[in-house]
Parts: sequence; structure tokens; C-alpha cells
Amino acid sequence: MPNRPKEASAPKNNKPASVKISKSSADVEVVSAARFTYAQLTGAYNQTRVDYLVPMPMNERKLIDYVHNYDLDMRMSAVAVAGSEILGLAMLGVRGNESWVTRLGVVPNGRKRGIGRKLMDRLIENSRRANINRMALDVIKNNTPAETLFLRCGFRRIREFQVVRRPPKPVNVVRLGTYAEAVSPPDVPALLARRTDTPSWLTDTPSMLNAGTLLGLYAELPTGGRGWLAYQNTVFQLGRLVFEIEAGDPAEVATALLEHLHWRHPIQDTVVENVPLGAPYWPAMQAMGYIVSFNRFEMEFLLRQVAPEARQP
Repeated sequence: MPNRPKEASAPKNNKPASVKISKSSADVEVVSAARFTYAQLTGAYNQTRVDYLVPMPMNERKLIDYVHNYDLDMRMSAVAVAGSEILGLAMLGVRGNESWVTRLGVVPNGRKRGIGRKLMDRLIENSRRANINRMALDVIKNNTPAETLFLRCGFRRIREFQVVRRPPKPVNVVRLGTYAEAVSPPDVPALLARRTDTPSWLTDTPSMLNAGTLLGLYAELPTGGRGWLAYQNTVFQLGRLVFEIEAGDPAEVATALLEHLHWRHPIQDTVVENVPLGAPYWPAMQAMGYIVSFNRFEMEFLLRQVAPEARQP
């Protein structure tokens, strides 16, 4: 597994001094996130989310993991400051010729000043300088202010995702005649190399490999259906489910895989991000007790027109 990023050197004061907020954005400067410690960025991020549509609190350890898992470049990420106060931040992940905007937020008393646009403009500029072809981001459905900002910056919607959850519930019976076996952690990367879906940044293979603690299941049904499931297994939660249906009815194969998954992990909560709307395996998830927490749109901005086969996987 790649080494964890080291914390940027910066003053140890985690709570910048408060300054009076003016109505103009002329006093706002956008600087590199690498100037700040993870503790400072965590505190600022949580301030931007105090009234957010879907609360997503962060602690320092989670932020360090997030930077690692999604290949965020702290030098190319941006922070808006006025004097010594952090007013907003936006992070940029970079893989090959693609980048990903995430964790954009502005503190409540700094909004309606164009700070979000300043942060986005900096990430777009940094992406252009890095010869990025395509930028992507996710926005929560019905977060109209954020989506309007992204549209004005040149992004467009391309698809809709569901974020789903299944509370812990044992599965006592699995269907007869199904052959199922566990896939050991060293063999999961080879499975993921065979996936045929089009994942988002959150769910693509590099993100999964960076996050680690991956397991897998392979199943063959008496009807001839077969497929596999890769997933992340942590102490309290399952997640990052990837289905590959190799033959047969997708819902039937997915049902068999989910039965064996939850039979093996009866007491863990399960959270799966970015399930594509209309995914062929969603009916099986729904029947197994998964519920929708909220929906997101994936958006993209093509900085350069390139052939689809030239894009980074």
C-alpha cells in the first residue's frame, strides 16, 4: 500500500484568529492548502459543514485517510483566507490526466461573496497547468447553490448516483445449489482488474486499493449464472461494493452474492456510495434491505477534448 501523506508543516494554532468579515471578496486571498496542517484544515472543513444539506463531519485521521485514498494533491488544493481566518477550502485529486474536485465548502459568515467561485477558478487553473483533460465532481441532489456554481464554472451533469445503507441484519438461509467461495485479499486486485463498470472517483479501483482491507466473493448458480463481488471490510462497516455479473440474470446473481456477504458478516452496517441509478443489481440490494440515504449527481468539465479510449481508467 502506498505510504500515507505526511502532514504539511504550518503553525500549530488550529483555530485561526477571528477577523471581521466584509461584504467584498477583494480582501480574500486563495492560497495552497499545503500551507496548513491537517488539524487546521479539519477544523475549517467542519465549520463549512455546520448547516450542510447532508452533514459530513471529519476528524484529522479521517482527513489524512481521505487525502491518501483519493490521491488529493494538497499543493493544488485551495484555501480561501482573509487575514488569519480560513473562510473556505476546496480539494483536488489528481490521477494521470484527470482531476476530481471534492470537499468544497465556505463558512456560513463568508458566503455570498464569490468565495466558492474563487476556489473553483483556482482548481480549474491548477488543472489546466497540470495538463488535465477532464475534471469531475459529485454534488448532492437538490443542493441547488452548489450545482449552480458548478454549472457556471463549465461543468455539466452526466449521471445520477444513490448512496445506500443496510442496517445490520443476519441472513439465516442462502439459496440451495449455489457454489460460493471467498476471495482472499491478495487476489482481489486481480478481480478488480476485470471489472467492466464505469466507476466514479469514489468507487474506482485506485481508490479501493488505496483504502485497503478488501475481500471478495465468487458465486456460481445452478441456473448457470455466475459473478463476483469485491468489498471493503472494516471492524464496524462493510462498503465499496463492486459487482461483476459474468453470466445470467444480474438480480439473481447479485442476490446470491449478497446473501453470502451478509451471512458471513451479520453484525456489520453496510454503506455503499455512488450506486448508479438503474444499476442492474439494485433490485437485489433493495430486496436485501438496502435503503437510499440520498442521491448525487456526477458532473464533468472537459478542459480538452480527447477520445474516450485516451481517458484514464
